[in-house]
This record gives sequence, structure tokens and C-alpha cells, in this order.
Amino acid sequence: MIRSLSRVLLLPSKRCASTSKAAVAPISKAEISSELFDDVQRRVRQHGQTVEKVIITFNGKDGTKKEFLMNKNLSSPYDCAKHINMLLAKRAAVAIVSYPGEDARIESMNEPFRDQCEFELVDFQTELYSKAVNKAYWRSCSVALAAALTKALAGDIAVSRPHSEVEQCYFAADVSGLKCDVLPEHLKEINAFLRADLIIKAIPFESVTLPSELAPDYGFTSRVRLCRLGEFVAEVDGPVISRSDQIGRFSIVKALAKDSFTRFGAVSLPSSLKCSSYSWNMILDNAKDKIS
Repeated sequence: MIRSLSRVLLLPSKRCASTSKAAVAPISKAEISSELFDDVQRRVRQHGQTVEKVIITFNGKDGTKKEFLMNKNLSSPYDCAKHINMLLAKRAAVAIVSYPGEDARIESMNEPFRDQCEFELVDFQTELYSKAVNKAYWRSCSVALAAALTKALAGDIAVSRPHSEVEQCYFAADVSGLKCDVLPEHLKEINAFLRADLIIKAIPFESVTLPSELAPDYGFTSRVRLCRLGEFVAEVDGPVISRSDQIGRFSIVKALAKDSFTRFGAVSLPSSLKCSSYSWNMILDNAKDKIS
């Protein structure tokens, strides 16, 4: 089904997704790939040459504290959470991490600890950090969208780095190299593919930060955060959620043809948050009006 769709929508690949300021430069598979992610991960883990143990302190919502002896640049909040309670680990969306002498920050559940620190877990029901969780969720969904388009529309195409401003009420990815307009039935096929190939498989959103001192080795000018979902890798501007099965309702609502690319806009809700069909349809209609 998707293979036949990809044959319909192919054009020779274009290296620039758009001349519009709203679109972002396409990811070059030669530059940002799963192999590059593996190499960055290896370099970060071996940056100190030997595995160093650090004390990680978990702060529970009830005020309790637990200490864990974990591996620096290897162990993550998710690894610690599994030692506490597996259900707690699966529910957590992001972590609040506090390093000595630094302000607390939102971090991905799969981002390795870079030193001794304290952390707490945040799920989708935590009101205090709802804005930060929304941004992380939207960012993660945009990565999932780009990953699905890269795989579903197999061939000589270019998929942009995903963009995900919550205020726009949708997230999107731009694709160049499509042969024709994308029809509603095509969107249904891609939606079904995304759910079957990514969401229900509980694939982790892996995260690794390339420090500034190593960045020039990979052609970057400064510190870079990379996210991998399956074999798809993207540069992201902040933390992502833990796993793909934390994504619930998901719909690509519109494919808008621009001058030299097609913008795929979508919306989603976390699996832990329920809404009526009426409310969901209102979300879809609102997004369709906003995508431009």
C-alpha cells in the first residue's frame, strides 16, 4: 500500500526544501544518519576514556529521596526509573535534572546523565510543567512525522528537519521531490503506516548531546542535540519524550503544496490523555485552518 503510494509521489530529489523562511533546510542523510548517531554516542560515552560512576539522586513527589550509583554518560533517567518502579518509568514523559551549580532543566528520559545530579520525573498529568511537556511532546511528534514520511515515501525525496511550534497548533515536515498533489486517501495510508510502523512498537526516542568540544569533528559549530527514532535521526532544539507508544491520537491533517516542497501538517494527543471524538474533530479542523 505504502510502496505503491511512494511510486505515485516521486520526483527527482531536491537538496533545498524551500526558499521560504518558514521552511528549514533538509536533513542530509550523508551528514545526519543513524551511523553518525552511533558514532556520536560512542564518542560521548568514551570522552572520559573510562566508565565513571556517579551518584544520582531521585526526588519523589512525596518528598522521598533515593540514591543510585550509575554510569556517567551512559545511564539515563529512564534507567534509574526502572530501578524504582517500571510503571513509573513507562509513564514518565521527561525528567527535571539539576546539576550542581546549574539551574534545573527539562531533559529527555533517554538522555545520559553527564555528571552527578538530582532528578525528578514528570508525566503528562503534571500541571506544573505542562508547558514544557507540551513542547517536548510536539517536538517528538514532529520527529515521528518526519521519520514516517522518510520511510513511507521511499525514494529520491528530501524531508526537512521537523518544526514544531506549539503556538501554531500543528507540527510539520516539508518534503521536496513529490510528483503530484497528495490526496486525502494518501494521508490515510501514511497515518496508518505511521501507527503500525512507529507508534505501537514502543520505539525509544534516543537522545544524545554532542558537546561543543567535539562538534567541529562532525561539521557543527556548537553544541548539538540529536534524536533518533528507529533509524531516523534529526537535530532537535530541546528534549523529547521517552517512547513512541506515548503518542496517542495522531493525524496528518493536511498536505499543502508550496512552490518547491509539500508541507505535511499534523496534530496529536498523548496516549494517556483522552478526548471525545467531537473534541478531536475540532482539533483537526482548527489545524487544517492554521497550516500554511
